[in-house]
Amino acid sequence: MNLMERAFLYGDLLFESMRVEYGRIPHIARHFKRLEQSAQTLKIDLCGLNEEKFNRLCEQKIAEFEAQNPDSSFLRLRAVLYRDSQGTYLPLENKGKLELQISEITYLVQPEILRLGIYTPQQKAPGILANLKTGNALIYVMASIWAQENNLDGALILNTQNAIIESTHSNIFWRKGTTWFTPPLADGCVAGIGRQLFMESHTVEEKSCHTQDLLNADECLLSNALNAPRNFRVIELG
Repeated sequence: MNLMERAFLYGDLLFESMRVEYGRIPHIARHFKRLEQSAQTLKIDLCGLNEEKFNRLCEQKIAEFEAQNPDSSFLRLRAVLYRDSQGTYLPLENKGKLELQISEITYLVQPEILRLGIYTPQQKAPGILANLKTGNALIYVMASIWAQENNLDGALILNTQNAIIESTHSNIFWRKGTTWFTPPLADGCVAGIGRQLFMESHTVEEKSCHTQDLLNADECLLSNALNAPRNFRVIELG
């Protein structure tokens, strides 16, 4: 069996999506720290991969791509760490292997305020895996298809307590007056780098989010590591 098939068959992987700006990755130390902590949670051995080696491998990948694509400016570098092992659900060993994938970011023309609906056919359970970026992404795939079918710009994800926790690709924030709010990690949202940065630069209260919170908000934002924060509003479908 091709060892990468384990990641394909079981979703036994972690990933980091990083923005590359003119050859540099903003906040790369944060990305590696999250990858390292997530690997500990999934019991994947980094096999000597440390921050210095990670930085060097990323720099090499970027340089190779830019040498072949000299006009590129904004890139996405995806670091995939998978369990490099034979076995079925039970792996025979826990050594990790890193793969780097790079591509140019293509920005689509989007409205000033994105229209997001609430995806209800499936909910996301909180727990130790909920905050990680893993290969288990079917809820985001299905919610994205649902949003397209309903002519929306994206979808909001519910947890098993019917609280809104995130969108298909971003953490969420909302403002009432001068106070910003965001769902707590305990509700099941991804522990995003953009979320960290926003909370460090603003006064933010963690609070479970429900539809009326967003409908009554003075401002709603999406935040992730690849894009600047984007405004959105909730569209209630009949």
